[in-house]
Amino acid sequence: MEFKNELRREANFALGWPARTAALLMVVSTIITYFDSQSRGNPNAVYTLFAYSLSILIVLLYPFLTAIFSQLEKYSVQFLDLLCLSGVFGFALTLLIIFDGVLSPESFQSIFLLLQGQVTFVLAIASAFAFHRNYYVTLLRNFFFACLAGFLLFLISEQFFVLNRLPLVEGYSIGTLLNWVFYESVRTRFYLKSTDADTRQHLYNQLSKLVYPHQLERIKLGDELENTMPLKEGKAIVNVFDVQKSGEIRHEKTQDFFMGIFQSFLQVCMKGYEHNPLRSRAFRLKETGDGFISSVGYPFLPIDSSSLADSAVSTALTMFEAFNLEVRKFNYSRPIKGAMGLAYNSVQGTFQSGGIRSYDLFGDSLIQAAKYEELRKQPAFWKIFSDHAWSLGLKDFNILIVQEFVYNSLSASYRELFTEIDLSDEALIEKDFQMMYDNEAKYIYFHVLP
Repeated sequence: MEFKNELRREANFALGWPARTAALLMVVSTIITYFDSQSRGNPNAVYTLFAYSLSILIVLLYPFLTAIFSQLEKYSVQFLDLLCLSGVFGFALTLLIIFDGVLSPESFQSIFLLLQGQVTFVLAIASAFAFHRNYYVTLLRNFFFACLAGFLLFLISEQFFVLNRLPLVEGYSIGTLLNWVFYESVRTRFYLKSTDADTRQHLYNQLSKLVYPHQLERIKLGDELENTMPLKEGKAIVNVFDVQKSGEIRHEKTQDFFMGIFQSFLQVCMKGYEHNPLRSRAFRLKETGDGFISSVGYPFLPIDSSSLADSAVSTALTMFEAFNLEVRKFNYSRPIKGAMGLAYNSVQGTFQSGGIRSYDLFGDSLIQAAKYEELRKQPAFWKIFSDHAWSLGLKDFNILIVQEFVYNSLSASYRELFTEIDLSDEALIEKDFQMMYDNEAKYIYFHVLP
């Protein structure tokens, strides 16, 4: 169907200035024929002025008709066939008028020789322009034109028909050959254009897996990749997620399980995504085998008007819900739980200096969030977490650990979820615990959930 539409467009184009050029040629030919016939004393010379009137009328009226009735453009191929057919009849009518006005045998013979070469030209032009999707239709069309021209010549003058048998064959052959060249050029151009469009769409689809939609739009507008994401230093709450004891998971679809978790986390992050200004629930930074890192507040603004801390904790709890759903679908023989660490601090965007220019974040917030998540690996803290979970009736649990700065910024309803750990507690001092990369921290807050 698309190729058929392309042929219609070509036929519509042919009915433009090429057809107007042909109409001008008909007018000039008609005028020359008229004066030549008149100079030979042909009493019917005036009628030659109307021989191509139908063809000229089609060319003149087509743009006006299609402007009024736009649906007529769908029949441009048929209009072109009608124009060529009327041209054949116009030529035959011209011959009839000329021959009927010839008086002497000498004049008749000279006119025969004068018009003989025009048979090939007229039939070739009439056969050359056709844009049917099935080329066999064009062959039959041109064969019909050749037979019709031969029949009309025979009716007009049997002698003239005999003399022009070869020109008829030549006109049909030349016209069909030219038409084949036009047809193949249209088909080749359409194929290349379609292939190029498919290639661009494929590249676009693949690139969309690497960058965000707003980056694609800006790149399409001519912007550089490095200008499509924020690069200035900012503040954000970074969320570092990890699956507890992931190395102990033994299952043939472990990788699919992790991919399902990350895909569900990405959906959480992309909720409310828009690009003017840049905002979403969170920004996915990277996947780390069995871990997931995201940020709230940079480079994307949060989607709600609540505090940044509230947004970050709300997002974390939603991620735990998505994680539990994936665990239930995984249907593993033992409980699988996750851990998250949240920390607020400076962060900055950057593109890699060479090779594949992927976007990345660096800053204290990332380091601190990772350290808070890793607190569960400290025996002293794990005992505190486990004892609290036992008091709630939980043997296995997910855990969310947040920085003091984040906790203090939470609304009252979210603060109630967390339990405080005083870093000056004697049990921790005895263990010689030191909070690395956050020396100012005096408290740690955690929340356990099923």
